[in-house]
Amino acid sequence: MVPLVKTLLSLSLVASLPAAAFADPKPRNARPASVDKVIGTYAGKTDLWEQDCGGGIYFSPNNQVRAWCAENSENMAAGTWTVSADGTLCQNLTWYYPQGNAAGSSAAEPLCIQHVVNGWGVMYRSWPGSTEWWPVTSATSTLKRGYVFQSDVDTAKNKLGL
Repeated sequence: MVPLVKTLLSLSLVASLPAAAFADPKPRNARPASVDKVIGTYAGKTDLWEQDCGGGIYFSPNNQVRAWCAENSENMAAGTWTVSADGTLCQNLTWYYPQGNAAGSSAAEPLCIQHVVNGWGVMYRSWPGSTEWWPVTSATSTLKRGYVFQSDVDTAKNKLGL
């Protein structure tokens, strides 16, 4: 079961990288995005994982997260998200999966995404270990209003007995 969990954790990181937008170097005169700007951008939205797994992660307004991948549809993740004063959003997930007649679980390493704002107020985000910065605009964003995969998460949760 450990290889499956490692695959899920890897997919959640890779899948969260945007596919349609082009990356840039860190914007000149960038400053950390405010906590309010980051929260306002994510709260109540699903960040679609367009690459690989066909799922996403929902950021609820009460700092809960739920994740799901179509590729492993019997699995789901639950956890929390926070935003620090320097504009860094961190998500802490535990993945749940079928294990015999019960649900197995594995905590993922926290994933923290940095956010900065350029001189025109455009927010950019960068994933751990990357030098690329991705604009978060309505034209390039993978963030969609609402809990896109709620029924899928609920189905997996019910099958797992959670």
